Amino acid sequence: QTNTPYPATMHLTGFLESKGFDVHQRDLSIKVVRDILVEYGDETTEELLEFLGGPAPLEAKREASEVIDALAIWIRDNVDPDFGFSRYAEHLCRAVDDFGELERKIRRRGVIDKPLERHLKAAMDEVKPTVVGVTCPFPGTLVGAFKIARYVKRHYPGVRLLLGGGYVSTELREMTDRRPYKYFDEFQYDEGYGGLEVKVKGEGEQRKERNSAVRRKPSPSPDDIPAFVKPSYRGIDWNEYFDVVETDNFVANLWNSGKWVKLVMARGCYWHKCAFCDVVLPYIGCFKMPNPVDIVDAMESFACPCQLDSLSQLNLPRFHFVDEAMPPKVIKGMCEEIVRRKLKVEWWGNIRFDAAFTPELCRLMAKAGCIAVTGGLECANDRLLKLMNKGITLASAEKVLKAFKAAKIFVHAYLMYDFPTETKAEQKGAERYVKDLAKRGLVQSCFWHRFALTVHSPIAKDPEKFGIIVRKPRRTKRVFARNELEYAYGEES
Repeated sequence: QTNTPYPATMHLTGFLESKGFDVHQRDLSIKVVRDILVEYGDETTEELLEFLGGPAPLEAKREASEVIDALAIWIRDNVDPDFGFSRYAEHLCRAVDDFGELERKIRRRGVIDKPLERHLKAAMDEVKPTVVGVTCPFPGTLVGAFKIARYVKRHYPGVRLLLGGGYVSTELREMTDRRPYKYFDEFQYDEGYGGLEVKVKGEGEQRKERNSAVRRKPSPSPDDIPAFVKPSYRGIDWNEYFDVVETDNFVANLWNSGKWVKLVMARGCYWHKCAFCDVVLPYIGCFKMPNPVDIVDAMESFACPCQLDSLSQLNLPRFHFVDEAMPPKVIKGMCEEIVRRKLKVEWWGNIRFDAAFTPELCRLMAKAGCIAVTGGLECANDRLLKLMNKGITLASAEKVLKAFKAAKIFVHAYLMYDFPTETKAEQKGAERYVKDLAKRGLVQSCFWHRFALTVHSPIAKDPEKFGIIVRKPRRTKRVFARNELEYAYGEES
């Protein structure tokens, strides 16, 4: 995303500041992508980026977005094939089990290196940190993260380097390869609040075990994970972010347009039973609900211009809840508090199409500023919803969709194809069903994802139940990343 900062460092900064640590954060990614676009664009590029970062209506930004998008494609095709707006060398990092292959990409000079090193040096010289933490949420951020570590190791010896984020927590849990430790001193799994506090204090540091595999970090207990953390945006320049408007669809544009303060309403997922999900990992399984008052306190504080500096340019405080699934009970309490305080806010976030979203709750959500929700209909087929233990039926979900429509809250649906045992007829039926939902105004946008079998999912633990056989990973002495598994249907193996 180029329109708003990824929330990991803001939440970690807010948490560590609350514990009395001197913490600084920088979003190097937005600085780098702007520099690259300006370098390879023409005299109008910087002006276009300023326009896209401003308050103009989305319709007016379509043409400028197309110009910037075309420039990014030209850079990819003519300068660096790994370049992308929000990802770098993603095609490699999605399936890299050999660190040697990744290391060659880290060492190769690409379009991001010069601006990355320039901004990194400026930050290091200004802050003079003793510990540097890097977040790696997705495959497309992996090469950049290791390039940061390589530069810091070379030019600032003695600084401890930590790598965390969603990619680390899901892909690197089985890592036995020692080579990544040439770059990072430690790897932080899961949300990192308690673990990072210990690391920054310097407590519990273990000596490197030269003759053994990677040392393991125990998963945090639920008590180590705060119920709610107010993020800190100190060090973030909102003027650097810009929209990329790819469609006239309002809901589809929520992800890549507008400046949103990202909050996490509750830890984990209150359902945590879906067969395709990483239910055994703490980011899903360690569920903890906060006091709704704490959430609204944070929202109200961000309404003050002094909190977010340039965010005050917005007409309304705007919030995106990035939960796995916002709990209806917490939503209700939050909305009641927003209405009681007469706050004028806009917000949206991810839900389950749970029967708890009654017409009454949906009307309350709309009154409290909710403009849209996103949620999974998955394969849009009752047999498969039951098989994956989704906890909903098409009939129950449709009641929820009707309640949101009546409340004038927009809906985006996540969908899935190639789920184990799904037939072509069921896929076609799902397509027809979703088109009918759209025709009736029950969903405003949707996106189909290919099913991926992950090592931490219930399906991987009991593949026979789903009619598949998991293929054994390629034998290697040194494991780097491992998450998605290859599989075959019983008759194919």
